[in-house]
Amino acid sequence: MSRIFSRRAHSITGHLFLFALALTLPVLLLSGFIGWAYLRQEDRRIDRLAEQQVQSVVAQIDNRLAAFRASLNVLATNPELVEGNIASFRSRVEQANLPSDVWLTVRNKTGQQLLNTSTPREAPLPTFAGRGDPTIFTEGRPYTSNLIWAPLTKRWAVMLSVPVRVPVVAGEVRFALTTGLPATYFKEILETVPQGWIAAINDGNGKILARSTAHDQWVGKPMARVGWEITRDVPAGQGGLWQDVYTLEGTQVVGAYYRMASTGWLVGVSALPEIYKAPRRTIIGVGLTLLAMSLLLAISLAVLMGRRIATAINALQVKAVAMRDMRIIDLPRTSLNEADHVAKIMQDTARILRKRQDQQTTLIQELNHRVKNTLATVQAIGRMTIRNSPDLATFEHAFFARLLALSATHDLLTASAWSGVELQDLLTKELEPFQAGSRLSMGGPSVALTSKVAIGLGMAIHEMATNATKYGALHSEEGTIEICWSVTDGVLTFVWHERRQDRIVLPSRRGFGSRLIHQTIVMELQGSADMTYNANGLRAVFTIPLKVADHMEGQAEAGAS
Repeated sequence: MSRIFSRRAHSITGHLFLFALALTLPVLLLSGFIGWAYLRQEDRRIDRLAEQQVQSVVAQIDNRLAAFRASLNVLATNPELVEGNIASFRSRVEQANLPSDVWLTVRNKTGQQLLNTSTPREAPLPTFAGRGDPTIFTEGRPYTSNLIWAPLTKRWAVMLSVPVRVPVVAGEVRFALTTGLPATYFKEILETVPQGWIAAINDGNGKILARSTAHDQWVGKPMARVGWEITRDVPAGQGGLWQDVYTLEGTQVVGAYYRMASTGWLVGVSALPEIYKAPRRTIIGVGLTLLAMSLLLAISLAVLMGRRIATAINALQVKAVAMRDMRIIDLPRTSLNEADHVAKIMQDTARILRKRQDQQTTLIQELNHRVKNTLATVQAIGRMTIRNSPDLATFEHAFFARLLALSATHDLLTASAWSGVELQDLLTKELEPFQAGSRLSMGGPSVALTSKVAIGLGMAIHEMATNATKYGALHSEEGTIEICWSVTDGVLTFVWHERRQDRIVLPSRRGFGSRLIHQTIVMELQGSADMTYNANGLRAVFTIPLKVADHMEGQAEAGAS
């Protein structure tokens, strides 16, 4: 019973450190809240900036396309073109000094090109049927193509086409007047995007039309898969924000996207990690600095004040020894008035004790009697406190749960005469009390575990499931757990992956479960445990040598024999 009621003694400096830390804790909590609010504000600022840049790029594209359409509409009314005098029309176009990287074509309803300014006059021209022909010749509307490979100019481009009407035939569309714009023309628009951002223009089929970085490498290739899955069903004239999207180079970005109403192209502008992670690094640096300064201040104050108090207490100890021996001594005053007052009382007590030596035996007997009564009272109060303590109930619940988890593993081992346990059976048995149901999926090859690996891994699985129930995927109805494993060169790789729709709160300290997992997987089974807290859940990877358990058990049996 004396061990139950005993309490570990701490120094005055330690108590003062805890007191100083308690005073600084509200400041740290407030600073943490301010930092969290700042990060939220920065995230919203980056989102707004991304949306502004997307709209800016969209406006520039629409303005340039509108200018080209206006020029085409003017050329479409040229009398020489309307009358079919293609040679004269070409001479007039060549006199207009078009940009060197832009070309004009004229084709009829069959798709036969009658004019292509990118080829010599006498060169034969191909037939390209179907490029927006229903829109131009049937509906009589302008047409803007997706990204295509222009075989004559041998480059990636988009085509802007307008109908050429014959007024005398009630506005019948006779030709399609088209201008070819190379993809590099649109890359110039993306150069206005600030440093640290990446912008891309993708056509309606998800092909990269232009890119602010590595344009020549990626033009004509499909956009990133995750980005396409997010945006392929977005209607024209709408957009949104994306998170946890990776570029084609594998860099995680955040940003905004918008599908143009005029062309159906998708414009995306995203911030690189150097932009959206900078506020987080700043807050973490400030937070660590504040924490270090708070701890340093708390330690300094605790040491300074602790020394002053310890000096006064040492003087009291000397006075106490003198009082015990009924000696009267004088000591210099200390820095604490309370200690000096107690010392004065001790000195007066020593004088009184000298005068009452004849009452010493009676006083000692009375003291013994009172000590016994006090101990009996303290023992009774302690027993009642333990019986009604909620902490004890919590302890019993967790303790017996772990005993049941260990018992479940022992049941499997007993059923197999301690010859080994299938990993699939161990998972089913250990996770059965948590009723994960359809939210749990597992898969992997057949793996036979030795008794030592089974017991250690079983305890770790129980702790992972307990933490998932309290804080992780099993804490919310939409959470899921995916378990998979593989064996390579006699080493088991066990992956536990939790997913939640809402963001989790990262643990601020290492709990009992984490320490137990580290002790079991790393210390006892000579493996490794990598536990990563992502934004939507925990991902734990355990690597365990399958043969180390047999080796260790053999040593234990040899030692026992």
